[in-house]
Amino acid sequence: MQKALNTVLSQIAEKKIPLVILVGGSSEFLSQRAFREIRDAVVAATPNLAVESFEPGAELAGIIDSYRTMSLFAATRLLIVPEVNAFVSSKELFSLYEKAGNEWRSAKTDRKRTTASAKLLHVLGLVGADLEMPDPAIAAALGLPLDSILTDMLAFCRATGKKAGRGEDDAALLTEAIARGGAAGTILLMRTGEIPRDSATIELIDRQGAVIVCDVTRESFNAALEQAIEDLASEAEVRFDPKAIAVLRQRLGIERTLSDKFSRDVPDLRLAASEVERLITLAGSGGRVTADLVEREITAVEGGARYELASLFSEGKYIEAVAKLRDLVAQARREDARASFDVLYGRYLFPLADELRQMIAIVSFARAQRLDLRKSIPYNRFKDTVADKLGEYLKGHALVRQKPHPFPLHKKWEAAGKETEENLFRALATLADLEVKRKSGGVPVDLGLEMFLLSRVKQ
Repeated sequence: MQKALNTVLSQIAEKKIPLVILVGGSSEFLSQRAFREIRDAVVAATPNLAVESFEPGAELAGIIDSYRTMSLFAATRLLIVPEVNAFVSSKELFSLYEKAGNEWRSAKTDRKRTTASAKLLHVLGLVGADLEMPDPAIAAALGLPLDSILTDMLAFCRATGKKAGRGEDDAALLTEAIARGGAAGTILLMRTGEIPRDSATIELIDRQGAVIVCDVTRESFNAALEQAIEDLASEAEVRFDPKAIAVLRQRLGIERTLSDKFSRDVPDLRLAASEVERLITLAGSGGRVTADLVEREITAVEGGARYELASLFSEGKYIEAVAKLRDLVAQARREDARASFDVLYGRYLFPLADELRQMIAIVSFARAQRLDLRKSIPYNRFKDTVADKLGEYLKGHALVRQKPHPFPLHKKWEAAGKETEENLFRALATLADLEVKRKSGGVPVDLGLEMFLLSRVKQ
């Protein structure tokens, strides 16, 4: 049974420190904070503690060797492992590769690139591939097309002298090490991504020490957000008005997402926390974040369920977009049983067309500003240098009613970088053709729209 963070912190304060601690979960924001809190608590509670930190991507075999080795100078040691992937199964292969690619796209330092490449190396271990294989062979082993992202990541791995991970053998190696125990006085603190269910390694760690799961669900999001705001405001000695929290939730689209009972989406806690930190900085130490400040500084994310459909489309999540489309139509049928499928499906042609027009405009804007659209820009830099100008550009050309929030705009920017202008115009023409055929007795719009979305999966 996993333990709560406060329980583990209390044990540490009472000098009853678990010898092995694993922190992870679906919320990277919460797991990072929990990881730091535990690390700081162990250091504060243990005098003359020797601390050994491992870089992301460090080979597990080297970590285990250190775990089993006695210290020559200190009675107690703390091994800090900020990135361990030994719990990922081959079923989660594509998800792990996608995370590695996303981290690589947003990386602006070699440290971040090392973290992304560590995930890729573990994926290679899962499929039995290594860096001595040519790039096309590696891509074939992964079941993925060879693109510039994979090529760049493989080149970085080879240049840094890293090797592919042991794959699923890493889990066996870690299980054996924890079952036997480390050297006397050695504390192992690890952090991972999502904690898998029914994992023998996780159960062993929980029995021998502590497993802290930092998951956020639709049901727990409100409490997690309130706690994050309280913690951030307390650290900065800033007061956050209750009305300000309500306005923030509305502006960031949190209320809209959670009120959709047919959706399974969870709002982005890291995005909300980032905006909270910015508001706190504006208020200053001893200041107060008011509803007026939120309204002045936070641009509302407009749109409802149709916005979610368009967002899935622009991000290339076409299978999810089809599922969302069907959910929306089913919901509309419950509200108006007499409406035809032609009308219910037809209303979603225009949000998708708007999304394509905005992506075409982004391509034009990047060309005019001499920006390389295919080169990823980290969100914070995009927000500070590009978002405002791009928002004005879209608004000036009547493509949006008001400047979009930087977060969805950044996603749209990343999506446009993966498309060619020719493909975007072709897709827009296809939607226009569907609208014409819908009104002239051609292909049924429900079939045509779903075929349009599914046809883009292979592109």
